[in-house]
Parts: sequence; C-alpha cells; structure tokens
Amino acid sequence: MIKFWFYFIVFVFLAVVGLAIGSANDAKVMFDFLFVQKEIPVASVLVIGVIFGFILGIYASLLLCLKLWFKEKSAKSALNKLKKEVDKQNDSKTAKE
Repeated sequence: MIKFWFYFIVFVFLAVVGLAIGSANDAKVMFDFLFVQKEIPVASVLVIGVIFGFILGIYASLLLCLKLWFKEKSAKSALNKLKKEVDKQNDSKTAKE
C-alpha cells in the first residue's frame, strides 16, 4: 500500500510540475485533432496528453485485471476438479480396505 501511495505522489508531483511549466509558456502550437488542426496553447496540449495517457492507462489496467481474473477462475475450476478426483481416489482406496 505504501508503494501505491509513493507512486501516486510521484505521479501527482510530475503532473503538477509539467502543468506549471506548460502554463507558464503562452506560446501557441498547431495541434492536429485527427479531423481538425487548431492552434492552441502548449498548456492545453499538455493537459490533453495527460488526460489521454490516464485514460489509456485505465484501459490497460482493466484489461490486465480481466485477464488475471479469467486465469484465476480457470485455475480455481481446475483445482476443484483435481480435488474431486483426489477425493474419489481416496474414497475408492478406503472402500477396498
């Protein structure tokens, strides 16, 4: 849990520093929005990049969590099958004795 908070604090610090530096620069740049090109301030480009990166990170994390969840479910079902087989073998051994 401490590791999570450390990464979170570092991320917030870097985001604040980046936004502060970007907002201090009043220069405008040409930004291509796939359909339209528009001249916007550097700070806006930085904010758009941070938001887009955050959204991509959330989606990647969700995909990883779903993948691990499916693996966990399949491992549990395989474990249950093996437990049933072992129980059957133990029951058959005790019945023979």
